[in-house]
Amino acid sequence: MGAKVAFDEYKRNKVITANGVELIIQLYDEIMNNIRLVKPILEKGDKLSYDDVKTKSKALNKAVNVVTALADSLDMEKGGDISNNLSKLYEFINMRLLNANLNNDPVMLDEAVRVLNELREAWVGIVKQEGHDQQKRTIEHQKNFENESTVIPQSQEKAMGVYNHIEIKT
Repeated sequence: MGAKVAFDEYKRNKVITANGVELIIQLYDEIMNNIRLVKPILEKGDKLSYDDVKTKSKALNKAVNVVTALADSLDMEKGGDISNNLSKLYEFINMRLLNANLNNDPVMLDEAVRVLNELREAWVGIVKQEGHDQQKRTIEHQKNFENESTVIPQSQEKAMGVYNHIEIKT
């Protein structure tokens, strides 16, 4: 039981210390982890036990709740087309998850994961670009001895502008 408590504490700290983009990536990871939990169950076909159905429903409901929270937190005014496109993708993902649950169809899960992976990679690209930009700013700062305060990278500000506050109910 101690290992579970330690792991839960690690996950909690990881969320608390994450910046906005890292949090979005963690949420995508959480969705995909729940989907991975369900996929072998759905591959059993119609031979699901009570525990299988319970695990499947709980994991898919959690995944749907996270996707819904991401969709609900989009700022359609600030995010414009990006927020609109993300909203449509989140709707697509949720429909795949719900259909997978209703029809015990693992192919629906694969489609959802494919889109989630593409979205995740886009956010990871922002983190990488931010790191590159931060490194360039640090070098310039060292050369010029200018501003000692840290500025939030413009790329991350712009990326996070598509979201309002994210609230997830599990």
